[in-house]
Amino acid sequence: MKKIVLFLAIAVSLAFNTSAMSLKDAFNALSNVPNISVRSDYNFPILGLTENGECAAALNLNEAQIRESGNAVYTILNQVPLAWMINGGNNNLAAAFIYASPESTNGIYEVLMVVMGGKLGEIAIVYGGIDKMAKDALQNAPLKMEADKISIHASLPNGDTYDIQTD
Repeated sequence: MKKIVLFLAIAVSLAFNTSAMSLKDAFNALSNVPNISVRSDYNFPILGLTENGECAAALNLNEAQIRESGNAVYTILNQVPLAWMINGGNNNLAAAFIYASPESTNGIYEVLMVVMGGKLGEIAIVYGGIDKMAKDALQNAPLKMEADKISIHASLPNGDTYDIQTD
C-alpha cells in the first residue's frame, strides 16, 4: 500500500513539474490571449525600472471580453509555479500578481507582473528583469485592495518606486 501511495505522489509531482511554465513562456502565452496584444505605445512607468521590459495589454474590454480574456489569463498563470509568486491578490473584481524567478542571472531576476481591473476592462502584463533590491521591495510591498481597486506600492532604498494598481 505504501508503495502505491509513494508511486502516486511521485507521478503527481512529475505531472506538476512538466506543466510548469517559465516566466518568459508565460508572457508569450499571455500576449496571445484573445483581446491582449504586445504594446510599444503604452506608458507604464514600471517599464523604465525593468531591464529589457516588454508589455502586453488589453484596454476597454466589455463584459464578455473580460470573462474570455480573464479566464485565459488565469489558465496560463496556473501553469507558473506558485512558489515564484512574490506578491499579489485577487477578489474577482481586481487582481495583481507578481512573479519572480527564484534565481538571478548576473544579479537580475526575471519578473512577470499581471494586473487586471474589471471596472475599466483592463489587463496589463509586464515582463522583464529586475535587480535583487527591486525584487525584495516588490516582495515586501504592502498590497491594498478595496472593492474593484488593488494597489502595490514598493519603495526602493535608492528612491525609485514601483506602483502597480488598477483604478
